[in-house]
Amino acid sequence: MAGAGVTEKVFSEAEVRKIAIRIEGAEKADVNECVGSWEEEMEVKTITKKCRGVISKSRTRGTGNGTIKATMHVQQDLFADMRGMQQEELKDGIIAYGTKSLHPKFCITALVLDEDDNKKYKAYPNCTIQSAMSRKVENGGEEIVESDMEIKVMPDENGYGLYEAVESDLTDETLKKDWLESFKPEMAVATTA
Repeated sequence: MAGAGVTEKVFSEAEVRKIAIRIEGAEKADVNECVGSWEEEMEVKTITKKCRGVISKSRTRGTGNGTIKATMHVQQDLFADMRGMQQEELKDGIIAYGTKSLHPKFCITALVLDEDDNKKYKAYPNCTIQSAMSRKVENGGEEIVESDMEIKVMPDENGYGLYEAVESDLTDETLKKDWLESFKPEMAVATTA
């Protein structure tokens, strides 16, 4: 069978099984298993050198910036926390959105599966909601609409906006166990002896 060896080495992202969101300052992330769709795009910057008006050299590098577009059902408290809706001046149980709603930074991690249920771990350590709050209710509808979110990915202190590892390549068992709920960039950095 031609090409079978190649396809066995390819990790094709088929399903986002879980995502976890840890608001800056929290120890553990809120894990969500109700993801409808997930789309990521990481940005690049290209620098060119011209000689007499003709490009003679071109180099492209990642910027660490990007965008995630996601649809999912989100717990009410997390929905409010991601949009800065928890206001100390309000009575217990009341949240609000307005000029005092500063969208906080947060870390997103994801457990992604391929078509054979092999696992990949992903982390975006420095994110914030960049889209306006938008919700839709369809009275009498047969399906409850998921929340749409556009999330800005920014580079962390190491210059990376995205970390990922296929489970079979990851030898650190503690990192595998802690990735989803408590990923921090320093966990991915190799220690020198």
